[in-house]
Amino acid sequence: MATGRPTLARQAYAEIQNKILSGELSAGQRLFPDELAQELAISQTPIKEALALLERDGLVTGNDRRASLVRRFLVEDIVEIYEARILIETNAVTAGWNAGRVDAAFIDGLATLAAQQFQILPARNKAALGKAIALDREFHDRLVKLGGNSVLAGWHQSIQMRLQTARTYSIDTYVAERVRIEHTAVMDAFRSGDVEAVVAALRH
Repeated sequence: MATGRPTLARQAYAEIQNKILSGELSAGQRLFPDELAQELAISQTPIKEALALLERDGLVTGNDRRASLVRRFLVEDIVEIYEARILIETNAVTAGWNAGRVDAAFIDGLATLAAQQFQILPARNKAALGKAIALDREFHDRLVKLGGNSVLAGWHQSIQMRLQTARTYSIDTYVAERVRIEHTAVMDAFRSGDVEAVVAALRH
């Protein structure tokens, strides 16, 4: 039975993570291992292991001795997340550019993702926001894949999860026009053939 625990923990991790990223579990909500175990029909041990993984990823906090809390992101937290994302993405884009990985197909792929996102954003409801954020995440993931560095890509995934959670709980502050301007600037910079322009657009 012990050999099955890591698998159960990973299953529980995926279930709880999805509930957090989708906004089904609200910021500040207490997560009791016994309640989650009953809901997922497994024992508390893999639940506790899953919560430890989620705390490592920055999605929950363990301040309460009886329960974990869905992390509530403050303004300063979001600023730090953006700063970290910019550092990783600018490094990846520069490395990918120097390695010759930026081509017309890559730029067209970014443009397709952005167009899909722009189409969804005006709806301004939770379902539309979730889809737009997923497309935004894919847009930025593609930038990091240019770098070909799996360690940086792993860090970026963790940052993206935190940012997605913060945005899911902040529909009123996810400004469609700002996203449109930022992504358009990045694509225009890629098309200009100037890597410094791309880096500047990402830092904007």
